[in-house]
Amino acid sequence: RRIAHAVGAEVEFAQGAHQAMHPGRTAEVRVGGQLVGYAGELHPTLTAEADLPRVVAVAEVDLDAIIALASDSVEARPIGTLPAATQDLSLVVRADVPAARVAAAVREGAGELLEQLQLVDDYRGQGLPEGSKSLTFALRFRAGDRTLTAAEASDAKLAGAALAAERTGAAIRE
Repeated sequence: RRIAHAVGAEVEFAQGAHQAMHPGRTAEVRVGGQLVGYAGELHPTLTAEADLPRVVAVAEVDLDAIIALASDSVEARPIGTLPAATQDLSLVVRADVPAARVAAAVREGAGELLEQLQLVDDYRGQGLPEGSKSLTFALRFRAGDRTLTAAEASDAKLAGAALAAERTGAAIRE
């Protein structure tokens, strides 16, 4: 994301497959719908053969392709001078629902007050229904003309959760 952002490209991730990578733990890296690389975990057979730790994160991206697909101009956003409101949002979805799809719905639903959204946890295990996962997002809200109230930030967060529920079946984790 940082590499793409530096040249004005918007990168997307989707479930993928690569012969050298762990099945189910591989993402395709795309810019403008075009495949530009892969990211994920090295295949366990390869890590064992090379006497590496069991889990090794790897990424391969075509920097020339990212640059070629980037916008000709990078639009700078103003730096916010008013305080931001931060909130976390944990959503439970089916395990096969891509986190990027949930994030996109939250981003759209939360509206223009949402300044940043970051996935901070993908939990699967005890306390969740079978076949589901909990995705926790850190949200940062800011208005350019005023200090947001906690209620305004909460309303935007809940609007994002509502759209995620509509599009992905997400439910707020209590």
